[in-house]
Amino acid sequence: MKRPRIGLIGYYGYGNYGDELFHVVFRKIFHDCDLVTMQDNQTRPYYNKDLKEKIASMDCLLIGGGDLVIGSYWTDQYFEDPFLAKPIYIHGVGVPTWSREDPKIVERLAKFFRHKSVRHINVRDQESRAWIEEKLAPSVPVTVTSDMVCALDIPNPPKRQGPPVFGLITRKQMPGEIHWKNVTALCDKARSLGYEVKNIILGTGGDRTDDLVGLAEFPYPHMRTVQSENLVELTREIGSCDVIASMKFHGCVVSTLYGIPAITTITTDKFRNFFQAIERPELIAHHTHTNLADRLAPFMARIPRLTRDHLRRSAIGGLAELRRAMLDEFA
Repeated sequence: MKRPRIGLIGYYGYGNYGDELFHVVFRKIFHDCDLVTMQDNQTRPYYNKDLKEKIASMDCLLIGGGDLVIGSYWTDQYFEDPFLAKPIYIHGVGVPTWSREDPKIVERLAKFFRHKSVRHINVRDQESRAWIEEKLAPSVPVTVTSDMVCALDIPNPPKRQGPPVFGLITRKQMPGEIHWKNVTALCDKARSLGYEVKNIILGTGGDRTDDLVGLAEFPYPHMRTVQSENLVELTREIGSCDVIASMKFHGCVVSTLYGIPAITTITTDKFRNFFQAIERPELIAHHTHTNLADRLAPFMARIPRLTRDHLRRSAIGGLAELRRAMLDEFA
């Protein structure tokens, strides 16, 4: 029997931790299919001239996950007209509503989402669904499940001895943009409470290089830095911590899956929506907040097993429905 061919469209190949984990999840769910990354290049033009021929060789196209539904600019990556020649499944996406909207871009997105080729739309929070339903009026229902990384089988953390560990996850931003003074105060407080400070370089490939460039602005003398090109090793490094502070969303998500409280140091939509959903708004903070260090208490309540189980069931259920819909299409 011929194996179905699924063309995968998203922010893949750059080394961004969360997106590479999406790829792991999709490979697991579609283990009996050929999952083909559509994007050829990491800069424009993202697709080679034989794109239509490549599309023709697929049974369907899968777009996701992450904040791909952007109302302020067009990326030439995710919602191109040639894709509509095949059945389209959109899964695990979000909307960064903090960015301004361009009416022409929103109209172009709406045209795509209303097309008859779009068979399935799933988002990772209620706020994204509300925006898509209001602004794009898609032709199929929009379902909501937890971020699909919550479906991961996370590895057991390494056994360790010694002091508790405070994990810091940073990222490159514009030079001078990050308020390192507040981050320093947070790390100093962690050390005063008996934590060892560990900086986790969470990116791989090109993203890893960017993370290291950004870290050059923060020569904090009292921390050790760990890095790896292996996603499992990076995930285990998160699991070995007792508390996390992260500028990367999926650093917070994976920390939550381990039950480890994660203080955000960015407050974009996906951070706020996730922590409101798990009823831990006290963990939402930003590196610009002068009281950032106050978010680290002498005792930090872990994320309950009930919450983690709910996240996992929701993500797995959404992916199971995606698989059923696709296999019905193939049949």
